[in-house]
Amino acid sequence: MSSERRIPMGSDDGPAPEHDPLAEEMDLITFQEADARLHREQVHTRNLIARLMEAADLDREEIEAQQTRLAALDRVQNRLQGQRTQPPLQKR
Repeated sequence: MSSERRIPMGSDDGPAPEHDPLAEEMDLITFQEADARLHREQVHTRNLIARLMEAADLDREEIEAQQTRLAALDRVQNRLQGQRTQPPLQKR
């Protein structure tokens, strides 16, 4: 192991970038896009689980996998809601 200290990148690269209010608007668009995609995936996964449950041959492994995926999507939704600067748009 080398005894030289490593300096983190960007630690002394001049002044910090200026605040750009337009960048915040872009972040809000990104959150809205993330909400829309997440919502689509949740709906798709719920519908897939319902179809799998109605099938003549229950594929329990696939149902369990999709339920695990849906739970992960729900956790992502909860985490994203905690990071918001504005409330999400109301879905119609």
